[in-house]
Amino acid sequence: MKIIQVGSSGWAAGWLEYIHNDPDCELVALVSRGGATLEAAKEKWAISDAVCCTDYDEALKREADLVIVALPHKFHIDYAKKAVLAGKNVIIEKPLCDNLDEAKEFLRFMEGRREKAFVSQNYRFRPQLWQMKASFGSEGIGDPAWANVVFRHGVTHERNSEKTAWQRKDWRQQQTSLLLLEVAIHHFDMLRFISGSNVKSVYARGWNPEWSDLNGIGAAFIMLDFENGFRANYSVTEKSIGFPTGYQADWIMQTDKGAVKWENDEPNKLSMSVDAQGSLTEDFYFPGKDRAGVLAELKKQLIGEKGAVPEVFDNINSLAIGFAVLKSIEEDRPVLLSEIL
Repeated sequence: MKIIQVGSSGWAAGWLEYIHNDPDCELVALVSRGGATLEAAKEKWAISDAVCCTDYDEALKREADLVIVALPHKFHIDYAKKAVLAGKNVIIEKPLCDNLDEAKEFLRFMEGRREKAFVSQNYRFRPQLWQMKASFGSEGIGDPAWANVVFRHGVTHERNSEKTAWQRKDWRQQQTSLLLLEVAIHHFDMLRFISGSNVKSVYARGWNPEWSDLNGIGAAFIMLDFENGFRANYSVTEKSIGFPTGYQADWIMQTDKGAVKWENDEPNKLSMSVDAQGSLTEDFYFPGKDRAGVLAELKKQLIGEKGAVPEVFDNINSLAIGFAVLKSIEEDRPVLLSEIL
């Protein structure tokens, strides 16, 4: 799979590692403004000068199967459109964008096109999540009923410290909601993936702790009701002090026969009812962790096979949850996703 990547620093630098480590992937163009981060990437991953360029339009003239847009959110749609108009498939870092009207317009732009547009929801590529999903059913651990999901991140009560500097980058503070559209969207998407259902309604309370240096909401309690009857109780904060979770969050998945606990990114633990039998399956398909799994599934999806990387027409259902939560907090009422979509 031949790849053009836009961006070489920050999260984009991580993509270069996954491309380098995949024998079926070839980086044919790296679009970057240059500087120390590009030079470090070139040295670390043996990227030649011929691969690097500053002109995106020129890069799009090269033969490629996929364009990776790994830039701040405000650039996602414009760069994705250019890739599609150049006849290229594209994968955009989450979130698709932080403006729902812009996202809807992009879906209209993509309707009927041969090219595909995907969103990289890399957190759904965790083996514990896939094991739970593969273990559901009457012959396994039972059918999912609800989940308790807790995400806590924050290491200091001090404002404007080096520990919180990444949150204060101009483009991050200019987002509609850093907490919901950059962080919580991971967990919204994971819940959609494991439940096999879209969210029907949300009810949320949100606030910003007095010690926070974030703009907008820094913490929220959220109830999510899904179209298939599944439910989730979700707590999220980027401004907790003490007992942080991993970025995948801590989970308790309740089924009608027992519960699965997933904490600190350790292996799943199962506790079954005394009246039930079942076990977590050890024989389940998993394409790879994080962006290794994203790339593995994309190779299948680009040749017409089914895979787990969401196209934009699906991913908007994860993005919309964040906007429904914001509306619920503002209006202090349950909000139907149909109001948003």
